[in-house]
Amino acid sequence: MMTTGKMTTIARPYAAAAFEYAASAKDFSNWDKMLETAAYISADNSVIQLFSNPQVTTEQLKELFCDILAPQLNEQMRNFIWLLAENNRLAALPDISLLFKASLAAQEKTLNAEVTSAVELDETYQQKLMKALTKRFERQVELTYKIDPTLLGGVIVRAGDMVIDGSVRGKLTRLLDSF
Repeated sequence: MMTTGKMTTIARPYAAAAFEYAASAKDFSNWDKMLETAAYISADNSVIQLFSNPQVTTEQLKELFCDILAPQLNEQMRNFIWLLAENNRLAALPDISLLFKASLAAQEKTLNAEVTSAVELDETYQQKLMKALTKRFERQVELTYKIDPTLLGGVIVRAGDMVIDGSVRGKLTRLLDSF
């Protein structure tokens, strides 16, 4: 999922605060895991319905998230979740998590990229692609792979805000748009 629009604007200061907390505690791994789990919870359809239900109180949402996340929470993390709940920002958790990961990757001089291809890529091609992207972005690149047979061929690479569309479908679309 890519971050876009209004939710990213809302999420940015919270992600920055979470990153500062994690940095001060030298606890990036646990913050990352907690935010990822909280993002997963907040993206669940039944939880999304709770966000817009006027009968569900902020206190109930706090309890729900803190009960589910209890094994992962320290005091700062619990306070962070409470702050999000108090400000009606729990729905921003997926974007907060993604922005936190982006900050962490920037600090570690790594870049997470998603490669979508029509078929599974062989190991040799994956290595060449990783080398090319590492050179282009001047960072260590960590790749995840998805298969989308509708691409016909080629690949689409999503790295941060950049999308490199080298798919056959993308080339056909650009060709048709030029007429």
